[in-house]
Amino acid sequence: MENNQGYALSCQTARASDYYGLGVRLGIYFTWLQTWIANTFLSSEISGAADTNTIFLLVLLIAMIKCSSTNMLEQIDGLILMHLSGGFIFGTFSIWGYRTRQYIESGPKAIRFFGGFGTHSRLIVSLAVSVYGLWYWLYAVTGGLIAMGSKEEVGELAVMPLNSPNCQTLFTFMFGKVRADGGIRTFYIVVCTGCCFYFGTMLLASSIAGWARVNKMLELFKQQRWADTSRLRFATGFNYRE
Repeated sequence: MENNQGYALSCQTARASDYYGLGVRLGIYFTWLQTWIANTFLSSEISGAADTNTIFLLVLLIAMIKCSSTNMLEQIDGLILMHLSGGFIFGTFSIWGYRTRQYIESGPKAIRFFGGFGTHSRLIVSLAVSVYGLWYWLYAVTGGLIAMGSKEEVGELAVMPLNSPNCQTLFTFMFGKVRADGGIRTFYIVVCTGCCFYFGTMLLASSIAGWARVNKMLELFKQQRWADTSRLRFATGFNYRE
């Protein structure tokens, strides 16, 4: 990047290589490719790909929360990490397996492959990323601070401004170069709000289903019906022919 005087500007932060350096990005991009191949062609590899996605997304989430709380994460870092997280959630991340080959091969019965610990883990991580994204676009991208107590005791939760005065205007891309604190900010606030509502609702519903299954297990145990299953039966609505 160059300014009006023609000399180069470096807007890269000191910790950029740790957050999204070439090695980190290559790992993420190859994970996306692996997951797309598994979701599209190899149903036997979907479980492993989903686990890998969850681990990468969890690592990004921990980095964003930890470094934001200690004022180590700058606005440009948070923006890039949010885009990488969105690539998982909207690209290759599948909560219930709808974007996978399982439903092509098994139809509605494919729901039996989902709904366990892995699904709940993906729901929790996705919800946490959405909540962080909502905070980021509401406050951090504009340099706003959320007071967490007195500065002497706790300090403030904030994403620090860019490290150079010449690089403080933050840009992103949406079919073109746009200011991150402009109209695109409203779009991302709406998207993050919708994700919080969706993932929160799904987590609540799946938790209720889990509680119902535990009750069913206890009921079958009391009746000594050892051969009966406690697994709840779901219908997805996709290709349901009864």
